[in-house]
Amino acid sequence: MFSIIVIHEVGHLIAAFYYKYNIEKIHLYPFGGHIKFNEKINKPIKEELIILISGPIVQIIYFLIMSTFNYFSLINANTYNLIINYHYTLLFFNLLPIFPLDGSKLLNLLLSKFISFKKAHLTMIYTSYIVIIACLLSLKHISFGINIYLLLVLLLIKIISENKNHKMLYNRFLLERYLYDFYFKTIKIIKGSKLSKMMRDKRHLFIINNKKITEKEVLKRRYKSK
Repeated sequence: MFSIIVIHEVGHLIAAFYYKYNIEKIHLYPFGGHIKFNEKINKPIKEELIILISGPIVQIIYFLIMSTFNYFSLINANTYNLIINYHYTLLFFNLLPIFPLDGSKLLNLLLSKFISFKKAHLTMIYTSYIVIIACLLSLKHISFGINIYLLLVLLLIKIISENKNHKMLYNRFLLERYLYDFYFKTIKIIKGSKLSKMMRDKRHLFIINNKKITEKEVLKRRYKSK
């Protein structure tokens, strides 16, 4: 199981190194790993998506290699059966939309293509709450060991922490757009001055009192007034 977790995280790391992301910490948990990057929030969604899917892809490649070893009797049947169980368990569990699992990050990235950064992040958090509560309630009717309860409680703590950090992340998203010059091909028109409608991978043009104002100007008003 540990080898599968490590291989999965190596997949994320390979893609992260390719895009020259700064890696701050690597956490390994019983349910998988978590890589903390020291990067801007406004990185291209495409890059984050490739980094995200690289983990499962490399894990699947590792499983295929183990299957080849089994075919040529290079590993015993018991070991291969364990690999099968752990591979599919970790792969599908990690795709659940529960923060900080890959499934929640995938949900957030897909939502970010269609709705604002703020709404996408909150939707990911609320979905995590719903799924984790559903998992905890379902365990009442199924016989599981104490480890699964501890695992779900750990995930719940992570979700609560992310929920508390939401406002800080949203402000960081806006501040980055004010401080740095990002170039995005797609333009989104926003009527009024609601910064909460701003999206990733888009530059914004605000229509205020029938005047066109760039996002830099709107953000300048926000931060200069403080």
